[in-house]
Parts: sequence; structure tokens; C-alpha cells
Amino acid sequence: MSLLIDLVRAAVERNGKQRVLVYHAGFETFTELEPYEVVDLDGDLDGAPRPDGSAAEILVLARTPTDLRRAATLQSLLPLASRVVVAVEETPPWYTAPVLSPTPAHRWRALTELRVHQPKRPSWVVHARFSKPTPAGRPLAATARAFAAHRLDVVAAPVAGLSGPGAAHWRPGDPNAAPAGASGPVPERFGARGSDLVLRVTGQDPDPWAGDEIPADRPVAELMSWEQLGRPGGAKILETAFGDLSEPRTIPPVDDRSVNPMGFLTVPSLGMADLSVESGRWAITCDGETLVRFATSGCVTDVDVNRIRRLRGVRVDWRRSHSGPVAALRVVTGLAAAGVPLISDAVPRWAGALGPELDRLLTSVGEPGLADDLEREEHSIRLRREALRAHGVRARWEQLGAPAAPTPLISVLLTTRRPEMVRFALEQMARQRGVEFEMILTLHGIPSGHPDVVAALASFDRPVTVFEAGKETVFGTVLNEAASRASGTFLVKVDDDDWYGPDFLSDLLLAHSYSGAEVVGMVPEFVYLASIGVTVHREQVTEQITNFIAGGTIFAERSTFEAVGGFRPMPGTIDAQFQHAVQAAGGQIYRTHGLGYILRRGNAANHTWREPIGTFLRRNRRQWRGFRPNALMELPVETA
Repeated sequence: MSLLIDLVRAAVERNGKQRVLVYHAGFETFTELEPYEVVDLDGDLDGAPRPDGSAAEILVLARTPTDLRRAATLQSLLPLASRVVVAVEETPPWYTAPVLSPTPAHRWRALTELRVHQPKRPSWVVHARFSKPTPAGRPLAATARAFAAHRLDVVAAPVAGLSGPGAAHWRPGDPNAAPAGASGPVPERFGARGSDLVLRVTGQDPDPWAGDEIPADRPVAELMSWEQLGRPGGAKILETAFGDLSEPRTIPPVDDRSVNPMGFLTVPSLGMADLSVESGRWAITCDGETLVRFATSGCVTDVDVNRIRRLRGVRVDWRRSHSGPVAALRVVTGLAAAGVPLISDAVPRWAGALGPELDRLLTSVGEPGLADDLEREEHSIRLRREALRAHGVRARWEQLGAPAAPTPLISVLLTTRRPEMVRFALEQMARQRGVEFEMILTLHGIPSGHPDVVAALASFDRPVTVFEAGKETVFGTVLNEAASRASGTFLVKVDDDDWYGPDFLSDLLLAHSYSGAEVVGMVPEFVYLASIGVTVHREQVTEQITNFIAGGTIFAERSTFEAVGGFRPMPGTIDAQFQHAVQAAGGQIYRTHGLGYILRRGNAANHTWREPIGTFLRRNRRQWRGFRPNALMELPVETA
């Protein structure tokens, strides 16, 4: 906090009697700034300075990158300024410097100075100067985008209208949102209506809405405290659609682009902790030490998650408190989306907004089940899958009535020289669920009329394109020819002899959504050594930006694949060459969990990656005789 106070004081000294405006997000008390003109972006903004006004300098102060994303949602409310400072007090260790990428648009042509620095770890400060007054929201949104690797955020509705205190919690990281006053309407935008769907945070008796839209009203946080609900007549709040907590759409979503499994530790160094209420706020304590105290709103941030990554698991105490049900639900859904291993006794009836599956998962595992590292990670993955899909931003707005985003088509590239493996490979893909996909089957030196191929295709009921490639054509060229026949938004390369869990494709698609990376994949964490009949569980770091993923799991945006020219026309090392090309072009590769894939290692001569078997026997966490898949693979165990 002292750093941010120093930034404000320096700005006041620098500008003399000229106007300095301070905006902040994520700070519930900022008493040190009372002498200055301060706006809480999480509060009531009806009296905030108008965006058509101006100031000599504007500062935007956020506690974490998650809080900065909410501030960016309201960027259009900020006035003009010739100097803009954006500061984030604390960032997780995996965040790199927020280096802005200005576009040639006219508002950036006035930029004369841009400085990005870290005056004190783990804070970051962006300082921008312009030759003339410029909308201060532009550098704010650009800083939030820089923390997110400059990826365009995909949102469910074209334009969301937001009204009332804390409305940005419902649409974090969307600088295209349209803020409005408490009674509307949403201001017009370029001669058209200002939004397509309005969400308003308001009291129990909201003012009439002035616009043509009918807003989806949600209660202010103060209305949903246990103190308010316990007063005479308070129970009626929960009996109305206004405060019905039986559905997910009644609580703000998880900001899944900042609160997600990134940074998950497969081997924790701390024991179990408790999630309970301290002085009206949810907190996590371990061995008498408070590791994190969450905001009164229940919003979980990326910094909060980083502080508890070393825990083996967290026990949820649902006892009533002054925090209120919404705060409780937000904390639990946020932690679940981050993959924090949560366990609970019976979930209270008022927590129905979790959804039946998340409710079941919280009570499906006891503390003894988390003692094993592998079972702990399996539980974490099940929790994060459900929470991200049911409580992410896109899902929430679809629940509110926004049009559902079209399901992307995934093109699976399968190339084989072995007709006897075609049936096995197609069976692995036939098990996939929760996605739309097509198969591009390349027969490398094999006739399509081969009996094994014909029989395998006869039992495969998904869309499939089959073509023959000459035996002499190098592997990289064969894969590029396969990609040219694909029609999917995403391309994924799979191998003919490896095992793939039923959620392999859907997990990769989910990781692509929350990571922001152009290429996603898994690592050969589980390997079956066929020649000696042993399954090994190798030491691997997952859920991180990386420079290596298994070649049989490469999942790429089609545009990225085409931008780097696909695979090199070579017989081997094409996976490494492709990944190097993506990184050299400025793209990112993300490694998600490794529990949806098992690499089969037989005779090294049959693989393009010809590591000796001894490579897979080193640095192992565990090994078993026979074929021992983890539970998420949903395959039978075969002991030797």
C-alpha cells in the first residue's frame, strides 16, 4: 500500500494545482487517500467524474491483476488526461512485465513516453504520457490486456450493459462493456443501442429502468448478508428471482482468465487448511496461521490462489456468518475453478447455486483421499472442470440469456504406418465427450482398402476423412497435407498407439480458454513401457506456460498453425520444430495436466522420438507392474 500512496503523492507534487484523479479497485479501505479526489471502481459510480471531463493526471490503482481486469471493464468511464499511471500492488510470480502494445489508432499517436517498471516486487507500474489529453481508459485496458498476453478476450454477448455498484464483477476483463446509470438507459453507441443485454446491481426496490431493455437485476452485496436476511421479512428476498440462490446465474461468475489452474502444485508442501469466517470475511487458515483473507464480496483473485497453492487441501466450513451466502458461494466457486482441492461435509440447502455436480464433488472425497498425491490431483481436476464450465464468465452470461457461443470444431490429425493400430487409435477418439470433432486419418504408405483399416472405419461413427500418402513422403509433409483437408477451428495431432482419456479433447479446449496460449498440450507424465510391462508416473510440472508438450497432444489454433507454416517437411523432430517456431513467432505454449494421456513406449525404432527406455525410468514419482492408468483415463487396470 505504501508504494501506491507514494505514487499518488508524487503525482500531486508533479502537477501542482492541476487536477489529479485516483481510481482504485480491490481495496476496501483507502483512508490514506482521503485528501485526494478518489473513485472506488467497485462502488457506486453515479457521482464519479464524467468521461467527457479531463485531468492533468489519472492514476488507476489495483490490488491484483484480477482487480485490474474489473477496472478495465469500466475503462470508458475514465476522463481524458495527458498522463496516466496504472499500478498493480501484487502479482503472482508467473506474471511477466505488462509491456503495452499500442495500436496505430489515433488515440495512441499522441503517446510520447511509455515506462514499465517494477519499483518493488511484486508490484508493477505503467507510466504513459501523451502530447494531448487522451482517454485514460485506453492505457488501463492495454495494461490489463498485457497481463493477459495481449490475447483478445472472447465474451458471450456482443455488448453487455452494466449498472450499479460492483457490476464489473459480472463482466471482468471486458473493456467493450457499456456502463450505465442506476436507472438507465445505456448510452447509444455509434448511432445504435448501447448494449444487447443489461445487468443491474441494485437494492430490493429498484428504480424504473429508462431504457428499452429489461435489465437482469441482481442484489447489492449488502442486501444478501445474513444480517439482512435474518431480519423480519428478509427471507422473502430468497423467495424471489431477484435473490434466488438455487441457480448459478444468481451469483457473479469466476474471472476464469485470471483465476484458474495455472500454478497448480502436484506435490504440496503444506498440510490441510480450513476455509471459515474470521470477523465477517472468509479466510483460509493452516496450523493457526491465516494464509489469505478474501474480499468481503467473496471475489477470489489470482494472488489469493497463489498464496495457498502449497496446501494439500482445504476443508469448507459452511456455518452461517455475517459474510452472507453470495460471498460464501463466490469463494467456493473461485477456489474450485483454480483447482484448489476442496472437501466438505454436507453442503447446505441455501448453496444450490453451486450446481448439483459441484455439490456432489465437494462431498465425494474425504481428507484421507487427499493424502495420496495422485488422488488429490484427480479430485482437483474434476472440481476445476465443473467450476470453470458452470461458473466462468461465458457460461454465466449464457445463463443470463446471452446467445450461446457456437461449439468449435476440432480436427484430429491421425497419421499411421501401421494398419493394425488404426482400430485402437479410432477407439481412443470414439471415447471423447463434450466436444465436436472430425477425424483426418492419413494412411502413410497403407492402402485404404487394407482389411484392418476397413474394419476399423466400419465401427467408427464420427466424421472421418481418409486419404493415402505415399510411403516416401516425409512425416512433416504428410501432416501438413492432413491439415489442409481439415475444416476445424483447432487442430490436434495424436499418435496411433497412445491412450487418451475421454476428456482429453475437452480438457485441451478448456485449457486453451483459460490460459490464453495459442498452443496447448499435455506432457508424457504417464508412460507405459510395453517391452518390460511397467507403468511409470514421472515427475513433471504442469499447468504452466512452457516450451515443451508431448507431440501426441499438440492442440493449436488453426490460425497459429498457418501463421508458422505448419510442420517442417522433415522425417523427424517435427514436434519440437513446430513448438520452437510458435515461440519464435511470439506465441505461447501451455502445458495442462497430464492425467488425460498415457504414452506407450515400445521399440524405439518405431517412434520418431527415439529416447532409450532408461529415460523413462529416471525421476519417477511412482511405478507399477502392468498397465496402471489413473482414474481419469477410465480404463481397466491390467496387472502383470
